Amino acid sequence: MVKKYLPWQGILLLFLGLFFLRNWMLPMVSDDIPYAFIWDGADRGNLLDGVGMRQRITSFGDIIVSQWSHYMTWGGRILGIGLTQLFAWQGKELFNVLNTLVFGGLMLLVFRMGTGLSLRQMNRTYMLWLAFCFWFLLPDPFLTTLWMCGSCVFLWMGLLEFLFLLPFALKYWRPDFWNQPPIWAVPLMALSGLCAGWSVETGAAATGLIILLALWHFKRQHELQPWMVAGFICLCLGGIMLVEAPGEMVRLELQRQFEYNPGLPADMYWTPLMFRINFWECFWPVTKLWLPLVLLIGIYLRQLPQGQRWNKVTKFQAVMVAGALGVMLVMMFVPMAPARAGFFSTVAVIAASLSALKELLPSLKVFYSKYKGACHMVLASCLALGLLTAGLLCYVEWDVRQQWLSRIDYINAHKEQELVVVHQIDVLPLADELCEHWSCVTWNTDVLAWGSDLEPRPEGSHNLMYAQYYGWKKVITDGEDRRVE
Repeated sequence: MVKKYLPWQGILLLFLGLFFLRNWMLPMVSDDIPYAFIWDGADRGNLLDGVGMRQRITSFGDIIVSQWSHYMTWGGRILGIGLTQLFAWQGKELFNVLNTLVFGGLMLLVFRMGTGLSLRQMNRTYMLWLAFCFWFLLPDPFLTTLWMCGSCVFLWMGLLEFLFLLPFALKYWRPDFWNQPPIWAVPLMALSGLCAGWSVETGAAATGLIILLALWHFKRQHELQPWMVAGFICLCLGGIMLVEAPGEMVRLELQRQFEYNPGLPADMYWTPLMFRINFWECFWPVTKLWLPLVLLIGIYLRQLPQGQRWNKVTKFQAVMVAGALGVMLVMMFVPMAPARAGFFSTVAVIAASLSALKELLPSLKVFYSKYKGACHMVLASCLALGLLTAGLLCYVEWDVRQQWLSRIDYINAHKEQELVVVHQIDVLPLADELCEHWSCVTWNTDVLAWGSDLEPRPEGSHNLMYAQYYGWKKVITDGEDRRVE
């Protein structure tokens, strides 16, 4: 019955339906609101305390002007932030639909990369593994795939990066791929490389390392082609444009002067304390989620005979894991590195695990026929855990959505007042526990405290920008500042 009524397409649609529902329940929050306005680089941008009056985005021309100012005075992520401004202007309903499609597209893209197979060769086993990985193993999925600004910077840029990697992977798995490349291969890969390099720092760096190793392999095999070289050159150019944006140094100075951030002081950077914080808040929360992926790769390696463990599949796995792990090690040296920086790295290891799954499938079928009952129990347990967590996450997100909508109604009813005081958004204690031991999978107190909720300080940038966005005068929350422990 399962085989007849629930093909892999059905599993994907159910999974994406849940993802769309969670997108719909999440309002525009945090930096989504400031990016609905033209970036005013001449007046410290839109994200710092004491921000002045700003002009709403009303056209594509406004986005271009805004991103030029953003590039010169804040940072180089013009593709991700440009998309954020587009959706902040056009409305979150459009984002909800397109974000769901991008999420599903990345899943299918990773399958093709990791296996070299066409979508016609997809089956339920692959799709269940992908659903498991994308539900349980992504770092900070609430911030990297659901939150609008975070999704545009990580999920959407991840799609660009893996789209660039795909032709290299297909050429590796199928040597006949592009034996005689089409005339548009070079300009296409040049543009794709530029976008992948100009995406987000961690993903671009990992992509660069993977491509460098790929070029070395193809050169040794006498298969190096112009589109590969053109893509790599433009990837590097895009990376330079990203990290060498004039606004990078301007932002650091502005943040030092004006940003309210009771975090690690600058004089504690590159000290044992910083490395300890980065390990426990970035490196370990990301890499611990790789354990099921590494286990699957290990099972594949273990069943290989001695002398055959360095083969086409294990070389692919080594390159993907090297690119992923290399970036995570570099992040140990970045002050206050967040776990969401490991998004690309985790997806790369998922691709590596799919290559192992492909090789193990024949033996898995034999194992299933011998231990059908045990396999059904494991699958049922995973399904039950998935449904339980889905129910919990949706409950938390629905509750927060209702609090947001009730707050907006209350402020609108009192918007003639000079100052409106509202209660802070609260989450269930269970949500904090879940995010502490798993990952940032939903709303929690830290996410609300660090920018997603309003603040008790009148000069807080989000208080001022929310007031401009909704047409209020002044608004603050009651209670203490939750960022101060």
